[in-house]
Amino acid sequence: MSRWIGVFSFLAGMSSLWLTTNAHAITPYIIIDADSGAVMKESKADVPWYPASLTKLMTLYVTFEQLSKKKLSLASEMTASLKASQQPNKKLGLEKGEVISVEKAIYALSTISANDAAVVLAEHIAGSEKKFARLMNKTAKAVGMQDTVFRNASGLPDAKQQTTARDMAILAQAIIKNYPQYYHVFANRALTHNGEELLSHNAFLYQYQGAEGFKTGYTCGSGYNLVASAKQGDVRLISVVLGAETPQKRLQLTTQLLNEGFELTPDAPGLMLVAFRRSVPLSAEPEYVIERPGCAQF
Repeated sequence: MSRWIGVFSFLAGMSSLWLTTNAHAITPYIIIDADSGAVMKESKADVPWYPASLTKLMTLYVTFEQLSKKKLSLASEMTASLKASQQPNKKLGLEKGEVISVEKAIYALSTISANDAAVVLAEHIAGSEKKFARLMNKTAKAVGMQDTVFRNASGLPDAKQQTTARDMAILAQAIIKNYPQYYHVFANRALTHNGEELLSHNAFLYQYQGAEGFKTGYTCGSGYNLVASAKQGDVRLISVVLGAETPQKRLQLTTQLLNEGFELTPDAPGLMLVAFRRSVPLSAEPEYVIERPGCAQF
Protein backbone atom coordinates (compact mmCIF):
# COMPACT_ATOMS: atom_id res chain seq x y z
CA MET A 1 0.00 0.00 0.00
CA SER A 2 2.83 2.41 0.88
CA ARG A 3 4.26 1.85 -2.60
CA TRP A 4 0.98 2.97 -4.22
CA ILE A 5 0.78 5.96 -1.91
CA GLY A 6 4.25 6.89 -3.09
CA VAL A 7 3.21 6.54 -6.73
CA PHE A 8 0.12 8.67 -6.22
CA SER A 9 2.19 11.33 -4.44
CA PHE A 10 4.68 11.35 -7.31
CA LEU A 11 1.90 11.69 -9.91
CA ALA A 12 0.23 14.46 -7.92
CA GLY A 13 3.53 16.29 -7.72
CA MET A 14 4.10 15.92 -11.45
CA SER A 15 0.55 17.18 -12.13
CA SER A 16 1.18 20.24 -9.96
CA LEU A 17 4.47 20.87 -11.72
CA TRP A 18 2.81 20.57 -15.15
CA LEU A 19 0.12 23.06 -14.17
CA THR A 20 2.66 25.49 -12.79
CA THR A 21 4.93 25.40 -15.83
CA ASN A 22 2.13 25.33 -18.40
CA ALA A 23 -0.35 27.74 -16.83
CA HIS A 24 0.58 30.50 -19.23
CA ALA A 25 0.90 28.23 -22.25
CA ILE A 26 -2.89 27.95 -22.45
CA THR A 27 -3.27 31.46 -23.87
CA PRO A 28 -7.01 32.08 -24.38
CA TYR A 29 -7.70 34.19 -27.46
CA ILE A 30 -10.44 35.47 -29.75
CA ILE A 31 -10.62 37.56 -32.90
CA ILE A 32 -13.78 39.31 -34.07
CA ASP A 33 -15.04 41.66 -36.75
CA ALA A 34 -15.42 44.96 -34.91
CA ASP A 35 -18.49 46.03 -36.88
CA SER A 36 -20.59 42.86 -36.97
CA GLY A 37 -19.28 41.13 -33.87
CA ALA A 38 -18.72 37.93 -35.84
CA VAL A 39 -16.22 35.61 -34.18
CA MET A 40 -13.60 34.57 -36.72
CA LYS A 41 -11.54 32.36 -34.44
CA GLU A 42 -11.37 31.57 -30.76
CA SER A 43 -9.71 29.24 -28.27
CA LYS A 44 -10.69 28.96 -24.61
CA ALA A 45 -12.33 32.36 -24.93
CA ASP A 46 -14.53 31.72 -21.89
CA VAL A 47 -11.82 30.53 -19.49
CA PRO A 48 -11.65 32.88 -16.45
CA TRP A 49 -8.45 34.91 -16.40
CA TYR A 50 -6.92 37.83 -14.53
CA PRO A 51 -7.33 41.00 -16.64
CA ALA A 52 -4.35 42.91 -15.20
CA SER A 53 -4.25 46.38 -16.79
CA LEU A 54 -6.91 45.47 -19.35
CA THR A 55 -9.11 46.50 -16.43
CA LYS A 56 -8.34 50.10 -17.38
CA LEU A 57 -10.45 49.67 -20.53
CA MET A 58 -13.50 49.57 -18.29
CA THR A 59 -12.18 52.42 -16.14
CA LEU A 60 -11.99 54.48 -19.32
CA TYR A 61 -15.35 53.26 -20.61
CA VAL A 62 -17.01 54.47 -17.40
CA THR A 63 -15.14 57.77 -17.74
CA PHE A 64 -16.38 58.18 -21.33
CA GLU A 65 -19.91 57.47 -20.11
CA GLN A 66 -19.59 60.19 -17.47
CA LEU A 67 -18.33 62.61 -20.10
CA SER A 68 -21.25 61.81 -22.41
CA LYS A 69 -23.68 62.47 -19.55
CA LYS A 70 -21.99 65.83 -18.89
CA LYS A 71 -21.08 64.75 -15.36
CA LEU A 72 -17.46 65.41 -16.29
CA SER A 73 -15.60 67.47 -18.82
CA LEU A 74 -12.15 66.88 -20.24
CA ALA A 75 -11.02 70.05 -18.45
CA SER A 76 -12.40 68.96 -15.06
CA GLU A 77 -9.69 69.06 -12.41
CA MET A 78 -9.14 66.21 -9.96
CA THR A 79 -6.96 66.05 -6.84
CA ALA A 80 -4.75 63.05 -6.13
CA SER A 81 -5.35 61.37 -2.78
CA LEU A 82 -2.73 59.71 -0.60
CA LYS A 83 -3.96 56.33 -1.85
CA ALA A 84 -3.51 57.41 -5.46
CA SER A 85 0.02 58.68 -4.78
CA GLN A 86 0.99 55.36 -3.22
CA GLN A 87 0.08 53.18 -6.20
CA PRO A 88 2.93 51.07 -7.63
CA ASN A 89 4.34 51.47 -11.14
CA LYS A 90 3.40 52.07 -13.83
CA LYS A 91 2.33 55.56 -12.78
CA LEU A 92 2.71 59.27 -13.42
CA GLY A 93 4.21 59.82 -9.99
CA LEU A 94 1.43 62.05 -8.69
CA GLU A 95 1.93 63.53 -5.24
CA LYS A 96 -0.85 63.80 -2.68
CA GLY A 97 -2.79 66.99 -3.43
CA GLU A 98 -1.49 67.26 -6.98
CA VAL A 99 -4.14 68.36 -9.48
CA ILE A 100 -4.66 66.62 -12.82
CA SER A 101 -7.27 67.10 -15.54
CA VAL A 102 -9.63 64.37 -16.68
CA GLU A 103 -8.10 64.57 -20.17
CA LYS A 104 -4.58 64.09 -18.80
CA ALA A 105 -5.71 61.13 -16.72
CA ILE A 106 -7.36 59.50 -19.74
CA TYR A 107 -4.13 59.72 -21.73
CA ALA A 108 -2.14 58.51 -18.72
CA LEU A 109 -4.22 55.33 -18.63
CA SER A 110 -4.30 54.70 -22.35
CA THR A 111 -0.64 55.52 -23.02
CA ILE A 112 1.40 54.35 -20.04
CA SER A 113 -1.22 52.48 -17.97
CA ALA A 114 -0.80 54.80 -14.99
CA ASN A 115 -2.16 53.21 -11.82
CA ASP A 116 -2.21 56.45 -9.86
CA ALA A 117 -4.30 58.20 -12.53
CA ALA A 118 -6.75 55.28 -12.52
CA VAL A 119 -7.35 55.72 -8.79
CA VAL A 120 -7.76 59.49 -9.19
CA LEU A 121 -10.45 58.97 -11.83
CA ALA A 122 -12.21 56.31 -9.74
CA GLU A 123 -12.28 58.43 -6.59
CA HIS A 124 -13.36 61.57 -8.43
CA ILE A 125 -16.22 59.81 -10.23
CA ALA A 126 -17.56 57.59 -7.46
CA GLY A 127 -16.10 58.89 -4.21
CA SER A 128 -13.98 55.80 -3.60
CA GLU A 129 -12.34 53.07 -5.63
CA LYS A 130 -14.59 50.48 -4.00
CA LYS A 131 -17.71 52.34 -5.12
CA PHE A 132 -16.20 52.81 -8.56
CA ALA A 133 -15.67 49.05 -8.85
CA ARG A 134 -19.39 48.54 -8.26
CA LEU A 135 -20.08 51.01 -11.07
CA MET A 136 -17.64 49.11 -13.28
CA ASN A 137 -19.47 45.83 -12.64
CA LYS A 138 -22.87 47.40 -13.32
CA THR A 139 -21.55 48.81 -16.58
CA ALA A 140 -19.97 45.48 -17.52
CA LYS A 141 -23.33 43.72 -17.25
CA ALA A 142 -24.99 46.48 -19.27
CA VAL A 143 -22.62 45.98 -22.23
CA GLY A 144 -22.94 42.17 -22.11
CA MET A 145 -19.88 41.10 -20.12
CA GLN A 146 -21.36 38.15 -18.26
CA ASP A 147 -18.20 36.55 -16.93
CA THR A 148 -16.27 39.52 -15.56
CA VAL A 149 -15.81 40.85 -12.03
CA PHE A 150 -13.91 44.06 -11.33
CA ARG A 151 -12.47 44.86 -7.91
CA ASN A 152 -10.38 47.94 -8.61
CA ALA A 153 -9.79 50.56 -11.29
CA SER A 154 -6.22 49.64 -12.21
CA GLY A 155 -6.06 45.87 -12.59
CA LEU A 156 -3.58 45.40 -9.76
CA PRO A 157 -3.72 41.83 -8.39
CA ASP A 158 -6.93 40.69 -6.72
CA ALA A 159 -7.89 37.01 -6.76
CA LYS A 160 -11.56 37.84 -7.35
CA GLN A 161 -10.95 40.20 -10.27
CA GLN A 162 -11.32 38.20 -13.45
CA THR A 163 -12.54 38.29 -17.01
CA THR A 164 -12.48 36.27 -20.24
CA ALA A 165 -11.15 36.87 -23.72
CA ARG A 166 -14.73 37.04 -24.99
CA ASP A 167 -15.74 39.66 -22.45
CA MET A 168 -12.74 41.82 -23.31
CA ALA A 169 -13.68 41.64 -26.99
CA ILE A 170 -17.20 42.73 -26.05
CA LEU A 171 -15.80 45.70 -24.12
CA ALA A 172 -13.44 46.74 -26.91
CA GLN A 173 -16.27 46.61 -29.44
CA ALA A 174 -18.49 48.65 -27.10
CA ILE A 175 -15.83 51.36 -26.82
CA ILE A 176 -15.58 51.69 -30.59
CA LYS A 177 -19.35 51.66 -31.16
CA ASN A 178 -20.50 53.76 -28.22
CA TYR A 179 -17.65 56.25 -27.83
CA PRO A 180 -15.94 56.60 -31.22
CA GLN A 181 -15.00 60.19 -30.33
CA TYR A 182 -12.55 58.86 -27.73
CA TYR A 183 -11.29 55.79 -29.60
CA HIS A 184 -8.19 57.66 -30.78
CA VAL A 185 -6.73 57.83 -27.26
CA PHE A 186 -5.84 54.13 -27.45
CA ALA A 187 -3.46 54.84 -30.33
CA ASN A 188 -1.51 57.45 -28.40
CA ARG A 189 2.20 56.68 -28.22
CA ALA A 190 3.63 59.40 -25.98
CA LEU A 191 2.62 61.60 -23.05
CA THR A 192 4.43 64.55 -21.49
CA HIS A 193 4.18 65.00 -17.73
CA ASN A 194 6.20 67.50 -15.70
CA GLY A 195 8.48 68.03 -18.67
CA GLU A 196 9.22 64.33 -19.14
CA GLU A 197 8.17 62.42 -22.24
CA LEU A 198 6.64 59.07 -21.33
CA LEU A 199 6.40 56.51 -24.14
CA SER A 200 3.88 53.73 -24.65
CA HIS A 201 5.32 50.22 -24.30
CA ASN A 202 2.62 48.73 -26.55
CA ALA A 203 4.80 47.31 -29.34
CA PHE A 204 1.70 46.46 -31.38
CA LEU A 205 1.12 50.15 -32.14
CA TYR A 206 4.54 50.45 -33.72
CA GLN A 207 4.82 47.14 -35.55
CA TYR A 208 1.50 46.13 -37.09
CA GLN A 209 0.16 47.58 -40.34
CA GLY A 210 -3.14 49.31 -39.70
CA ALA A 211 -2.80 49.18 -35.91
CA GLU A 212 -5.32 51.49 -34.26
CA GLY A 213 -4.90 50.85 -30.57
CA PHE A 214 -6.11 49.37 -27.29
CA LYS A 215 -4.32 47.98 -24.29
CA THR A 216 -1.64 45.75 -22.81
CA GLY A 217 -1.76 44.15 -19.38
CA TYR A 218 0.58 42.13 -17.19
CA THR A 219 0.85 40.73 -13.68
CA CYS A 220 2.49 37.53 -12.49
CA GLY A 221 -0.89 35.86 -12.27
CA SER A 222 -2.17 36.96 -15.67
CA GLY A 223 0.87 36.61 -17.88
CA TYR A 224 1.03 38.97 -20.85
CA ASN A 225 -2.36 40.17 -22.11
CA LEU A 226 -3.19 42.29 -25.14
CA VAL A 227 -6.38 43.70 -26.62
CA ALA A 228 -5.59 45.00 -30.10
CA SER A 229 -7.52 46.61 -32.94
CA ALA A 230 -6.48 47.18 -36.53
CA LYS A 231 -8.07 48.34 -39.76
CA GLN A 232 -7.11 47.41 -43.31
CA GLY A 233 -9.32 48.70 -46.11
CA ASP A 234 -12.90 48.72 -44.86
CA VAL A 235 -12.37 45.92 -42.35
CA ARG A 236 -11.65 46.54 -38.67
CA LEU A 237 -10.76 43.62 -36.40
CA ILE A 238 -10.37 43.21 -32.65
CA SER A 239 -8.18 40.52 -31.13
CA VAL A 240 -7.71 39.51 -27.50
CA VAL A 241 -4.80 37.42 -26.26
CA LEU A 242 -4.52 36.44 -22.57
CA GLY A 243 -1.73 34.78 -20.64
CA ALA A 244 1.10 34.76 -23.16
CA GLU A 245 4.46 33.77 -21.68
CA THR A 246 6.39 36.78 -23.00
CA PRO A 247 5.64 40.14 -24.64
CA GLN A 248 7.08 38.74 -27.86
CA LYS A 249 4.74 35.73 -27.86
CA ARG A 250 1.83 38.05 -27.09
CA LEU A 251 2.63 40.17 -30.13
CA GLN A 252 3.37 37.13 -32.31
CA LEU A 253 -0.01 35.52 -31.61
CA THR A 254 -1.85 38.84 -32.03
CA THR A 255 -0.14 39.36 -35.40
CA GLN A 256 -1.00 35.83 -36.50
CA LEU A 257 -4.66 36.20 -35.53
CA LEU A 258 -5.07 39.54 -37.27
CA ASN A 259 -3.30 38.33 -40.40
CA GLU A 260 -5.65 35.34 -40.58
CA GLY A 261 -8.65 37.58 -40.00
CA PHE A 262 -7.76 40.01 -42.77
CA GLU A 263 -7.29 37.14 -45.20
CA LEU A 264 -10.94 36.14 -44.82
CA THR A 265 -13.62 37.67 -47.01
CA PRO A 266 -15.50 40.56 -45.37
CA ASP A 267 -18.71 38.53 -45.27
CA ALA A 268 -17.09 35.39 -43.85
CA PRO A 269 -19.56 33.50 -41.65
CA GLY A 270 -18.96 33.45 -37.92
CA LEU A 271 -20.73 33.00 -34.62
CA MET A 272 -21.94 36.23 -33.12
CA LEU A 273 -19.93 37.42 -30.16
CA VAL A 274 -22.74 37.59 -27.62
CA ALA A 275 -25.56 35.45 -28.99
CA PHE A 276 -23.59 32.19 -29.05
CA ARG A 277 -21.43 32.67 -25.98
CA ARG A 278 -20.99 30.04 -23.31
CA SER A 279 -21.31 31.39 -19.80
CA VAL A 280 -18.82 29.77 -17.42
CA PRO A 281 -19.52 30.08 -13.67
CA LEU A 282 -16.92 32.29 -12.01
CA SER A 283 -14.65 30.44 -9.61
CA ALA A 284 -12.92 31.78 -6.51
CA GLU A 285 -9.77 32.06 -8.59
CA PRO A 286 -9.38 31.76 -12.36
CA GLU A 287 -8.63 28.26 -13.57
CA TYR A 288 -5.09 27.61 -14.83
CA VAL A 289 -3.69 30.87 -13.46
CA ILE A 290 -0.92 30.39 -10.92
CA GLU A 291 1.34 32.94 -9.27
CA ARG A 292 5.02 32.42 -10.16
CA PRO A 293 7.50 32.75 -7.26
CA GLY A 294 10.06 35.48 -7.80
CA CYS A 295 8.11 37.08 -10.61
CA ALA A 296 8.32 40.86 -10.96
CA GLN A 297 4.71 41.78 -10.37
CA PHE A 298 4.18 44.86 -12.51
